[in-house]
Amino acid sequence: MKFSKTLFESLVGKIFTVHLDGNHVLELRLANISTQQTASRYESFTLNFDPPPGTPALPDDSYLMAAEGFGPELIHISATHAGTPDPNVYYYEAVFNVFLG
Repeated sequence: MKFSKTLFESLVGKIFTVHLDGNHVLELRLANISTQQTASRYESFTLNFDPPPGTPALPDDSYLMAAEGFGPELIHISATHAGTPDPNVYYYEAVFNVFLG
């Protein structure tokens, strides 16, 4: 599957199921997509996911993720501090730099 910002735009606000070890899953909401300006032959964007309140942060890794109309696909996510004084407040991001050809 070729990832693109357009692919994910219709999924903003949707719940993504993250498949963890065994039968465990975590649900993340795709909060928004941010765009970065890079070389003209690349599309660079970041998916920002909100975790359920009170869940411990997952290690940075690639996880099998699915949403209604998407996946499952392997996506790398990283926990990122949300910029508040509370160290337990965070979100996840998935960064893409896609070569357009």
